[in-house]
Amino acid sequence: MRALSLFAAGVAAWVLLPAAAQAQATAEGADRIRLGLKDWIATHLATADKSVVFNFQGPITVEPQGKSYKAVIPRSEVVFADEGDPSRLALDPVELVLTPLENGWLDTVATIPSTYRVVPAKGDDKGVEVTIGTQALRGVFAPQYHAFMSLDGKLGQITAHSLNPAEAKGALEIDQIALTGDSKAVGQDTYDSSGTIALSGISFLDETGAQLFRLDGATVDGKAAAADMAALRAFSDKLTDLQKRYPPQPGGEMPKEFLAELGRVFGASPKLFDDFGFTYGLNGLEVTPGTGDVNKVTLASGGFGVGIASLAKDASTFRITLDLAQLGIDPLPEFGQFVPQSATVELALTNLPNQALLQALTGMLDSSATLGPDQAAEIATAQLQQAVLNSNGALEIRSFKASSPVTSIDLTGTLRPNPKAPLMMTGDARLVVTGLEQALEAAKTAPDGQEMVQGLTVLQTMGAQEEVDGKPARTYKLVIGENGDILLNGTDLKPLLGMR
Repeated sequence: MRALSLFAAGVAAWVLLPAAAQAQATAEGADRIRLGLKDWIATHLATADKSVVFNFQGPITVEPQGKSYKAVIPRSEVVFADEGDPSRLALDPVELVLTPLENGWLDTVATIPSTYRVVPAKGDDKGVEVTIGTQALRGVFAPQYHAFMSLDGKLGQITAHSLNPAEAKGALEIDQIALTGDSKAVGQDTYDSSGTIALSGISFLDETGAQLFRLDGATVDGKAAAADMAALRAFSDKLTDLQKRYPPQPGGEMPKEFLAELGRVFGASPKLFDDFGFTYGLNGLEVTPGTGDVNKVTLASGGFGVGIASLAKDASTFRITLDLAQLGIDPLPEFGQFVPQSATVELALTNLPNQALLQALTGMLDSSATLGPDQAAEIATAQLQQAVLNSNGALEIRSFKASSPVTSIDLTGTLRPNPKAPLMMTGDARLVVTGLEQALEAAKTAPDGQEMVQGLTVLQTMGAQEEVDGKPARTYKLVIGENGDILLNGTDLKPLLGMR
């Protein structure tokens, strides 16, 4: 919400103050904060295309209170342009209590509005109201970085509902949103940082009051290693300046000049961090559609993660992870016994040439101004392919496991680019399948299972019969050789694939 942006705006103004902590707040310091807040709001909240406009109903006030300052951002109205049908959001005042710490950072306590009502010009009945029952927002802000170095905040009893009387029983409810974060210095202006947003008790009710969706918890975790906070602040300021100078064109496209300058910004930026990644998780999911053939879908837990490591070095590793546990569908659809109920996946692209990738990115952005985005993307793709082929990288299938009520699979392997090989790659992989016989019997009894029977029969025939973890299994070892051979359990597959 923009109110949270105002929260950040309040503390950002402290960059204008001396770094040393003051024993007592002063009127002069309060005036500098007020001017800084006013400048920050004008700089960061105004949009060049007027898609979002803030109309404040009074001046910002800042008062010294002992060793702290109390700042009040006045009541305002936010207008969101939407193709001739603007929506309006009335905001109550935002209060900030800022206490300087010995290192010049700021202990910050914020109180944001408890009600947000977005109303389109066409009528209140198309609007939405969000209420917050409880709140406790606190963090430590570093003025020189325009960033919070720690966070400990909670918002509770959150409800969003339509203003249409016919939909009065419908609502999105969240018991709590918790925000936590921390940063530890590992060098000059360099920090290992982590942050988490955790939601609990999420439910969605339809217009009749029936629960369609329930989620016990959801999290978003972010981590950065060796983040250069000064460089990130400079990079962010440059992006903000570009967005102001080159607002989006009609249709949402960015001007070519913006893309060209963006490429130069990326090219001139120092290493911003070494490792960076996000993970998303959920637990206790229950969906009850109320209509259709499925009565209920449940999931005990699920997660997805992406990350990149060693960006500050010559070569990096990009990683993707996925997991889910105890997926349930009631009643099971046709072939539902083959649907995985649990899975874990971990894939990695290793030894990616960082400098070559950066050059391809900056070159694409720069050439977009003259060649157009489509042709520039084609050239960049070719450059990336060549860079990866010439690297010592690999696609590693570190784990690919899935289990259904009748079968399970376990796949591992590595593929390596090789410009000298006929297939431009070499590699090997091993697949283990258990429960294949049970799957065949289940497919034979299914009304439309003939094609599946044929496919499973071929799969069974091509596999080597082994025992894995005390269970009968079929194993498949695939090898792609430097001479162009494609071998499955030692058998040449090229004739089957129509290759010579």
